[in-house]
Amino acid sequence: MRRAFVLLPLALVLLVARANAGSLPSWFPGELFTVNPDNMVNEDFGTDTFTVGNKGADSDKVEVKGKHTSGSLYPPGPESGWDAWKGTAVFKTVQARLEKQGFKLVYLNADTDGAHGTFRKGTGADATYVEITLTNDAHSNSVSIVEPATHARALVLKPPAATPEKLSDTTDFPYVTPLAGAKLLDTRHDDGPMNVAKADAEPQLVGTGTMSKLYEGPSNVSALDFTSTYETAFKKAGWTVSENTGGTVTAHYTKNGRELWARVYQEGADRWNIVIADVGGGLKAALDKSCKVALYGINFDFDKATIKPDSEPTLQQVLAVMKASKTSFEIDGHTDNVGKPDYNLTLSQSRADAVKKWLVAHGIADKRLTAQGFGDKAPVVPNDNAADRAKNRRVELKKPGC
Repeated sequence: MRRAFVLLPLALVLLVARANAGSLPSWFPGELFTVNPDNMVNEDFGTDTFTVGNKGADSDKVEVKGKHTSGSLYPPGPESGWDAWKGTAVFKTVQARLEKQGFKLVYLNADTDGAHGTFRKGTGADATYVEITLTNDAHSNSVSIVEPATHARALVLKPPAATPEKLSDTTDFPYVTPLAGAKLLDTRHDDGPMNVAKADAEPQLVGTGTMSKLYEGPSNVSALDFTSTYETAFKKAGWTVSENTGGTVTAHYTKNGRELWARVYQEGADRWNIVIADVGGGLKAALDKSCKVALYGINFDFDKATIKPDSEPTLQQVLAVMKASKTSFEIDGHTDNVGKPDYNLTLSQSRADAVKKWLVAHGIADKRLTAQGFGDKAPVVPNDNAADRAKNRRVELKKPGC
């Protein structure tokens, strides 16, 4: 038998018989085993990959979605009697029991040490899959089951209003609410920009700060269930979803004169977060507080002063702030320390000029604006890594006298 197994130490966990745990489907021959409820997965709508065919190659694997149950299996009775356990013999018993119910063995990898097999009952969307590994080591057995089920969880989000809402540390966000049954545990604030890039991608910074809320529950929510629910809800509320991977959904809202970024992600089976960056609201608050603000979200082509199209929402927020004010503003350009200082100084000036040109073209009087390039002379953080260099590549908006 060629399959590798992971030994799962029991330590001092309490083992409960399947009849008491209720973590395996009633049709599965669970009386042959003991399970630890703490390492069982029960998801209303989840996914797993099953091996089918004779060779077990990647081409013989299928991803199945539905009601998902998985976890470790142990011999029945007290641990002191497990020495007599023979997984190869129990596998044959399980096979006979499942085949009697109409399951067919569609993959098998077995030898004298144990057996790993996949059983299937039904076809297409109505099929139930069981993958079971039983070895002669009492601590190295597992099962995964997916039964037919559709994604039934739903969430309705209220679109952000035209005027920024009043937020509280003790209540949910008004426009990105939790799943039913969730409990708010904590609210946190971060004054730095939000990185909305996908994992391992070049940093994409937005906003001037974030507010995040940590929740507990509800139970039985898989990563697939979680992200599918939020992606559907975001789209129906007018958001654009830019990421849906690995239990994380990132979305962007640019309507009603607002620009917000939201990221929802799971920390574990029963912990998850909602993080919000209100670009427009944060811009005004930062200017009122310190009279200057980094305009993360205004992006340029690599090594050029050409403003990228995805900068439009942030530029519109800057435009709205200026139209609501009669004061003058300074637009400052900054780079990281990659490249020669003289070149960076010229590039930063060109980028500041490009932003000024855009604002003038959209109705701001030229005499209210000045543009100044500083190159790499004024970093906000050391240029030690890609994320920090992204923070230093910025355009700043400054009131006179700062």
